[in-house]
Amino acid sequence: MLKISLMKFAIAAGLASSLVFSTWAAQSSSNPSSVGSVTVLVAGKDTQTFNESDLAKLPRSSITAAAHDEKPSLWEGVAISELLQRAGAPAGKQLRGREMTKFVRVTATDGYQVVFSLTELDAAFGDRKVLLVDRQDGHALSQKDGPLRLVVSGDERPARWVREVQTIEVVDGSFGPGRSSVHSEVGPGK
Repeated sequence: MLKISLMKFAIAAGLASSLVFSTWAAQSSSNPSSVGSVTVLVAGKDTQTFNESDLAKLPRSSITAAAHDEKPSLWEGVAISELLQRAGAPAGKQLRGREMTKFVRVTATDGYQVVFSLTELDAAFGDRKVLLVDRQDGHALSQKDGPLRLVVSGDERPARWVREVQTIEVVDGSFGPGRSSVHSEVGPGK
């Protein structure tokens, strides 16, 4: 009786682990970042997805920088401002008034998020280099860091160096207290 119960348990555990693995594999294969692509969202514009081939055709930049206690590396990729421009985000002289309240939220596959002001990423306002990189010291990124990673020049701490970047989104921050860009018609007195 004990052998049959143990055998049933082993079969059930095997089936459960197979189900978990196949679910994980399906999610990984459908996850844009796992195949080297990033989705860029700008309100009122068509969603843009850039895959490895698309990114390879865009103007490339590089940064020599180090994260934490690592030695400096040569990071290569595409400026995030280039991706935002191609997705229709306001830039240059368009950045004034309400447009100045917009910010960029970068999200990783594990849900980690960081933000930048839209003006912080625009060459007309400063010289901060923020790259979506796919190469480190001439090689594709490691599985731990890639396939796409954000590298930010000038940050003393690499807390905004997002690994496994999945989405880049322009968010309207111009809404007052009690309001958000998600619920633009909801708020006090509405």
